[in-house]
Amino acid sequence: MMRPITRKKVRANERVNRNQGKPDLISTLPDGVLSSILSSLSIDEAVRSSILSKRWIPLWKYAPHLDFDGTRMMKSFVNATGKDAREYGKLVNSILHHHLGDLISCRFIHLPKNLIVGDVKGWIEYVMEKNKKMTHLSLECWSSICCYDIKDMKPNFRSKIFSVLCSLELTNYVLARSVLSAFESCENLKILKLKKMKMKNETINGILKKCLGLEKFSLIGSIGFDILKIKSPGLKFLELKKLRVKEIEVYAEDLQVVVIDSLVCPGKCLKIYSQNLRTFSSSYDQTTQMSLKTHEILENCSDLFEYQMTNIFLFLLTLSIELNLNNLREVLPLSYILRSCIHLKTLEITIPIVEAFEDCELPYPKSIFWERQQMYNCINHKIKFVTMRGFTGKVQEVKFLKHLITRACVMEKINVICDSRFVDEANDLLSLPRASPYLSIIVKSKT
Repeated sequence: MMRPITRKKVRANERVNRNQGKPDLISTLPDGVLSSILSSLSIDEAVRSSILSKRWIPLWKYAPHLDFDGTRMMKSFVNATGKDAREYGKLVNSILHHHLGDLISCRFIHLPKNLIVGDVKGWIEYVMEKNKKMTHLSLECWSSICCYDIKDMKPNFRSKIFSVLCSLELTNYVLARSVLSAFESCENLKILKLKKMKMKNETINGILKKCLGLEKFSLIGSIGFDILKIKSPGLKFLELKKLRVKEIEVYAEDLQVVVIDSLVCPGKCLKIYSQNLRTFSSSYDQTTQMSLKTHEILENCSDLFEYQMTNIFLFLLTLSIELNLNNLREVLPLSYILRSCIHLKTLEITIPIVEAFEDCELPYPKSIFWERQQMYNCINHKIKFVTMRGFTGKVQEVKFLKHLITRACVMEKINVICDSRFVDEANDLLSLPRASPYLSIIVKSKT
């Protein structure tokens, strides 16, 4: 059932303005400014905004961006029936055909039924044919369950339909091999985000082979494949999240940012080749025993071991990781990275809520591990900002922070974020002698 859009509020608003003698200041804004404001709203909000000013009424027809969010445009999108889907399809068609301006970007959140009956295919073909300047497209099949639990969820896109796009986002679809033709001639595509997808190896790797101009790629919560090969010389940003695979190979000379979260993959089978990495972020699902831990990535993507000939962390500026400082098995790779990252400026460590287990032996007491470490160049001359989340006051956590406070000569700020139970232990750090005259230590309590 659709939400009615009435004119009662328009008339009421006009009466108030006349009675109070207040000028309509919004009407004095240039059309370009008003269109820009409308473009930031979903289409239902843009239409309803006409109550603010008479001049707003036709302006949505010239907005460069249209956002069709079915979750806002229908009262019961969650429990929508086939009839609701048909009404939604008709509404979208009507708005598209009444739009008069040049669209630059468009976003559709639709129901599975809209995909099955061909609505989505028709919308995309219409906006791409009518708007030659179209550069950004976002499609999402909304459902209370993932796409791979629904039959007939394979979109049927026309060949080369995405060829003029610079940015494409797809969420909750099953992609068959036939979809590859839609990615033909996608040299202009710079940003690709795939979320909650089901694809086979040949499909996902085939898409990546056709999008050689990618600069930003995100793959999140997707299944159906177990081998991922990315060869993109211009790729600068890579995000891999909630994936379960056997092998990942990344060849990207210009890769600058890598974000890994909740990845299930053998550590030795994650291979990243890049010499320009500037930011690396790693976290994992603590409830999944097979989730790839940060220290495994640090080991296998550096030259810590002989079988890995390259170290992708050499020119790192920012390192943000989830790592148990109380487990020396995890700390050893970190100490090596700190030694080899001679340009590191920002370090963020989140300590997971797990019981520590120490499975390595040292020729000296473990309590003096950090005291025996050499003066690393990045700590002595480069690192400026450190954040530790989940501080619990345990020995190795305190020792590591003491190591930084007493040795980092150019350090400017250390943030210690902890539970209220450990504030006293964190405050004890404030009394330590500081190697840097610029250092401020901030303790933040989370209740």
